[in-house]
Amino acid sequence: MMSLRFSFAKSRLAVVQIAGATFVFALLAVAPPARGTMLLVSLVPRDQAEITTLALSHGASLVQRGPLPSSLIIYGESAQIAWPLARDGVLTLAGGKTGCGSRPTS
Repeated sequence: MMSLRFSFAKSRLAVVQIAGATFVFALLAVAPPARGTMLLVSLVPRDQAEITTLALSHGASLVQRGPLPSSLIIYGESAQIAWPLARDGVLTLAGGKTGCGSRPTS
């Protein structure tokens, strides 16, 4: 009976470790690159023009509209973009397949 409890505790620990590793890999999958295509998503209601102005004021180049309402796909450096825009309620994520790999021509 004692060994059954012990192996149950071990399997619980393994499940927690696997869940933790999955969470870390999921975060890495959406983390913005140091430089490249990124998706900006506003966490507060605002129009496309306001998000565009915020992104351009922090050195981003506009690639195209994003797949979600109030979202943009931009090209830039996350060090200049991510934290300043986070303070304004805009989340910076890794760019999706739409627009990825293409540098803007502007």
